[in-house]
Amino acid sequence: MKGKPMRDFTDVLHHATEDFEFSREMRYYTGKLHVTIGEQAWEAAYDDGRLVSVEEAGTDPQDAAIAITGTREQWEEMTAEHPRPFFQSLQSSSIKHGVQLSNTDQFYAYLPALNRLMQIFRQLNVQGA
Repeated sequence: MKGKPMRDFTDVLHHATEDFEFSREMRYYTGKLHVTIGEQAWEAAYDDGRLVSVEEAGTDPQDAAIAITGTREQWEEMTAEHPRPFFQSLQSSSIKHGVQLSNTDQFYAYLPALNRLMQIFRQLNVQGA
């Protein structure tokens, strides 16, 4: 995986909106999702589970209720076809490998959606950027 281009996160979110499992688990969420991959970051706005907008953002999640921050190397590991141990989920990536997760009620309430989002990201990266 290292050295291969990574799928643009905007594209990942648009694919996720078409995924039944992600959409079901994200339903009812109203707020911001902030994702940082190395020096790049995106902020997505949701209204009652529907993606309203996604745009590039600064790396500070500011008031986003859901935030995931990792280095490019961490994201490459998490989205590899066969992730190394403890890179297969957000929780273990955080505990064992230092990926930063927001500690909010919203993050934990929507964790199944976020883990599905990471699976979709993995599938798209394996297909090629």
